[in-house]
Amino acid sequence: MYDRLVFGALASALALATPVEANAPGVELGANQFSVGVVGFVPVICRASLDAGMVPIGTGTAKLGTLNEFCNSPGGYRVVATYSPSLASGRLMVDGSAIELDGTGSVVVSQSDHAAMTNRDLSLELSQDVTSGSLDFRIEPL
Repeated sequence: MYDRLVFGALASALALATPVEANAPGVELGANQFSVGVVGFVPVICRASLDAGMVPIGTGTAKLGTLNEFCNSPGGYRVVATYSPSLASGRLMVDGSAIELDGTGSVVVSQSDHAAMTNRDLSLELSQDVTSGSLDFRIEPL
């Protein structure tokens, strides 16, 4: 019985002492070939900014400036404008296309089905005298 214990201990020691080639995670070794896998994670960043701040408004068209959009979401993004009730019945002009401000309080200004960076010219058309109002933009990754 003592011989079996010694033999078992020697066999275990030899198994532990035998050098074995090990591959690092993500590295495959073959006949003079190897490949390395790299994985990275990029956070989704979306920004919408308007280069104009306070803009005088009244009857007619008020130039709001350029809306700068950036979003790296692979599924795309949507830009939404939220406006005050005093601006209802006006029109938001985006690159020459009209979006009616119908009184719901928000409208989709633009939408993309992929990541993008773009600039859009904005103006606001009002048919009646408006003394004040607010217009905010937000960008939503999809």
